[in-house]
Amino acid sequence: MGTMMKKIKTFFQLPYVCWTVKMSYYLLILLGLLMIYGFKTTNSSAFIYNEF
Repeated sequence: MGTMMKKIKTFFQLPYVCWTVKMSYYLLILLGLLMIYGFKTTNSSAFIYNEF
C-alpha cells in the first residue's frame, strides 16, 4: 500500500495535473458564485439615486 500512495503522490505532483486540479477547483468556485449571485435580475432592488 505504501507504493500505491507514492504513485498517487507523484501523479498529483506533475505540473499539468496540478494545474488541471487547481483550475477545476477555481472554476467550480466561480460557477458556484455565479449560481448564487449571478442570476438575479437587475430590478430586484430599488435604485439608490432615484431622487437625483
